Amino acid sequence: MAIGRIAVIISEIFDPLDYELLNGIHAKASSLGYDTICLTGIRDVRLSNNNHVVSDKMDNVYTLINSTKFDGIIFIAESFYSNNTEQMIFSMLRQISVPIVVIGRKQEGFNTIRSDQRSDIRRLTEHLIEQHNCRHFAFVSGFKGEFNSEERYAGFLEALADAGLDFCEEKDLYFGEFWKQPSELIGREIAAGRESLPDAIVCASDLMAIYLSEGLIASGIRVPEDIKITGYDGEWYAVLHTPSITTVSGCKFDEGQRAVTELYYYMTGTISHEADIASRLCFGTSCGCKSDLKYSSKTVNKKNWIERELLNIIDKHLTSGRYLNNDISDHVSRADTFDSLIQRIHDSAESLQGWYRISICLCSDWRFDFERPDIYRREGFSDTMQLVMDYNRYAQNVDSQSFPITHLLPMLEQDHSPVLVTISALNNGDQILGYTAFYYYDVDSINYDAQFMNWNNTAAIGFRLIQQKLYQEYKQRKNNVISTIDPATGFYNQRGFFELLAAIDKGECILWLFGLYDDNDILTDQNDYHFFSTALRLSSEKDEIIAALGNHLFAVVFKKSAISAESWKFQRLLRCMYEAERLQPLDKYSRLPCVLSISTLLDGTAEQKQLKAAEIAELAKQRLSSGDHESLKSDLLWLKIRVWLHPETDLSVEDMAQELHISPTYLHRIYKKEFGISAKEDVILARIEKAKQLLVSSGLSVNEIAEQCGYHEPSHFMRQFRDRVGMTAMGYRKHNSKHGYPFNTPQIIYNAVQINRPQKPKNIV
Repeated sequence: MAIGRIAVIISEIFDPLDYELLNGIHAKASSLGYDTICLTGIRDVRLSNNNHVVSDKMDNVYTLINSTKFDGIIFIAESFYSNNTEQMIFSMLRQISVPIVVIGRKQEGFNTIRSDQRSDIRRLTEHLIEQHNCRHFAFVSGFKGEFNSEERYAGFLEALADAGLDFCEEKDLYFGEFWKQPSELIGREIAAGRESLPDAIVCASDLMAIYLSEGLIASGIRVPEDIKITGYDGEWYAVLHTPSITTVSGCKFDEGQRAVTELYYYMTGTISHEADIASRLCFGTSCGCKSDLKYSSKTVNKKNWIERELLNIIDKHLTSGRYLNNDISDHVSRADTFDSLIQRIHDSAESLQGWYRISICLCSDWRFDFERPDIYRREGFSDTMQLVMDYNRYAQNVDSQSFPITHLLPMLEQDHSPVLVTISALNNGDQILGYTAFYYYDVDSINYDAQFMNWNNTAAIGFRLIQQKLYQEYKQRKNNVISTIDPATGFYNQRGFFELLAAIDKGECILWLFGLYDDNDILTDQNDYHFFSTALRLSSEKDEIIAALGNHLFAVVFKKSAISAESWKFQRLLRCMYEAERLQPLDKYSRLPCVLSISTLLDGTAEQKQLKAAEIAELAKQRLSSGDHESLKSDLLWLKIRVWLHPETDLSVEDMAQELHISPTYLHRIYKKEFGISAKEDVILARIEKAKQLLVSSGLSVNEIAEQCGYHEPSHFMRQFRDRVGMTAMGYRKHNSKHGYPFNTPQIIYNAVQINRPQKPKNIV
């Protein structure tokens, strides 16, 4: 059973040497009964030329050493290429009283573990001198003044001094910065700018040796025939390179084991014997030797580690090919509730390899204070964390629960065998949300690559989207409590509407509900909603109450006059469409949205009015949501609207029927049933109404008015006008000259719609 936990602070888990080092640490820690908890910022800072686009908040994971109980800490300082981050961690470590071992950096006040790299490089150099008779050397170091670089350089100089060989630093010392491009340029420089080539070049790392040889070969220099090359570290790709690189292997595994051994002594006062894993020379062809085919390491359970690495790479590509990054992002971003987000994050984690258990822990304040949204967690973690997901592929899952940050993970407080866990920060921008933990059976299963980074970022964005959704719902609730106005339209909202309706405690009023269906075959979207809300506002009268009730539904209340609810409903819609025409002119080919148009009479007490209005509004919302509408009925309504908007149009009954794809006889029947008047008579009434408006609002002659109203013969117009109005057009102008009204706000006289219309109860239409 596990007796404690050791934290391993590492910048990233990417390079094969990272795996070899962690293998040594975990193998030794688990044998002693300790959990291995890797805290990693997962950023490959060496490879990125755009570090400014990567949030530094990923480094927040290292603050767990301040708030979580660890028995000991191993700080792999050499893995950090950001001096600011490295010094920040050293500063935190000075504040805690826990045994600490540092790998790869010498820092005052800390115990440092390093492999015996001086002796390793010395042995490589001696091999070149003794076995290949090399006398003229060059050395490619990492960084000037950096400890590892200086140690390896010192071992090289010791071998030359013992052999009595001179070395000219000014001419033969180079700095490849442990990276590709500088090393390749050094190879080209040596090939092009030297009178005599060195016999051999000793490199402080395998990566520099590989790219140095690439630069030499590209310049026509043969390796090892012209120049012999060695590396250091035992990287697997050093063997795959042509020529294969002579190097040193096993040093990182040994270094990890020795770090745990020394830390264990500081923690317990007990000396633990190390396994016999000493570094050794591995011969490639770059020095002129025959390749050592037994190039292997005890770090991978006797399996050929090169084969393992190749199989891992192939498996990663085959697996990640089934999960495109955009697919993961799209899948997670579609979550509309917290529970669905957790499920989608879990589903997307299946694209990642190697883990057998995953936990997500959120800070208790991850939602931030909705009253002060600009204040949120930017560093550290909350004292109480929330376990929101704990999924084990091979055991029962754990329910969501709160736990103190000192526990790090709830399962670590239970009896368990030593585990290997990697923990990384979960943040969105500069907001700290929490952290994620992945459990692995062995170090080689850890897969912190671009696919993992994408998943981690997507999970954080998912929580951010839910966070914003909750914040918007909070603002909406708050607005509903303190406001009676719908912010999108400027009309009353549902709360304000029913409050005003309650104030109409006497008299009757007409309620008109106007809604837009949202079907796939109809162009009803948010723009249409705002378009019609604008037209409703422009066509409103001072005695009206207009409200936006949600679900694309508007409500208009008007105090009852002599006109019927049905007649007023059509007049109100027509007035709205006059304003819509001014906003966006319509033609005969315009496809208008399918609408719900209901009118009813509200009477009785204020409470009765409210109850009836609420009942009808709820039914209207349900109809709009379900899409339950009659398309032909809607087409008839828009046909009638167009007749009254443009009565001058030469539109026959046959034309109308053809437009609706029905017969003239059927049109006549359903038109009269729907509106209580024939289509032909409706056209005439619309023309007469427009003529009446022009007679009192313009100075046009009767002949000109007849033409504008769609009449080809003035006599035909005058006869129809006299038959339906009871006086001549000139007589109407003279009689109504003092009572004119503007054309853009017509007062429609529409009693004719009641002719021969079937009778219905007066309060429901």
